[in-house]
Amino acid sequence: MKNELVQIAQKLLRDLYEMKQGELLVITADTLSDAEVVKATEEAAQLLGIQWATLWIQAPGGVAVAADKDIPGDGISALLMRADAWAEYNKMWIYGSSAYNEVMENNKKLRHMCLTGATGDLLTHCIGDIRYDALQMFGEKLAAKISQARSMRMITAKGMDIRFENKKERPILKELGNAGKPGTNMLPGQIAWTPCIESVNGTLVFDGALAPVCGVPEEPVKITVKDGKAVEVTGGAEAEAYDRWLKSFGHPQMFGISHTGLGINPGAVLSGDILQDQRVWGSVTWAFGSIGGNLVPPDGVAGPSHSDCVALDATLIIDGREFFRHGEVVDEEFTELARKVREQ
Repeated sequence: MKNELVQIAQKLLRDLYEMKQGELLVITADTLSDAEVVKATEEAAQLLGIQWATLWIQAPGGVAVAADKDIPGDGISALLMRADAWAEYNKMWIYGSSAYNEVMENNKKLRHMCLTGATGDLLTHCIGDIRYDALQMFGEKLAAKISQARSMRMITAKGMDIRFENKKERPILKELGNAGKPGTNMLPGQIAWTPCIESVNGTLVFDGALAPVCGVPEEPVKITVKDGKAVEVTGGAEAEAYDRWLKSFGHPQMFGISHTGLGINPGAVLSGDILQDQRVWGSVTWAFGSIGGNLVPPDGVAGPSHSDCVALDATLIIDGREFFRHGEVVDEEFTELARKVREQ
């Protein structure tokens, strides 16, 4: 496994980050991170002639802005200001924190990938085994379709039924493995965007991970949404914990829709890890809380934290036409491309 993981890490640095000899890679990790993944990435950098530095920190009590009080922000910023690339393996992500915002504002060359909590299995499934040429073709075409869509509906067998309208001028984020240009990228295999928030109405039901509160809930978490705001959270113990977490911030934006997304990584498996669960083929993600400027330019919408929640095996209807049916592509314009993406 060790040699295989080093090879996958080389693929990550060489093919996704497009790193060159002599460039500086900074790896950040916290006390909940997978040390084997960090070590493999260091060895891969060494083999490729890439300079590297790893910064370990105590896992903060929250993520994004909520992590500010627990992390050495000045030290993180100082190191990342010199980096060409940043592999963020923190289990509790600092993406979206004040340190992150400062670095991304001032280090215009930095290529950042949020690989929060990545394990060896995740890198194997979601990077090592993936045909990126096919994934990129499929993802680009799907993003183009979404950019022109007016109305959408998402349904699952567990009770999700949500409708919304799109705003065509808003960006569509294409997480397809292209980390060779400055800016932030996520683990490949997701298309994400912020719709017309006030148009989002219906019922969300989540049976994948709810981050950062829990992994896979024992009982699906049901959220009633009215005009883009969560108005009721019901279910089992995880639903109660999630509702308490949202309320703990005392901020109305924590109940507001942030974005939605589609999972299109054929290697991703349900794991309880939000990074991977969001990319499970045929899944949909809905997020609450802060909104980045990359989704709602230029400044996004401020909030004290951010949460991502996943529903599996979705039926997606775009302008009255089915695209996914129970998580499988049924749109004839995409079925052949989908087959190629899923070939190993």
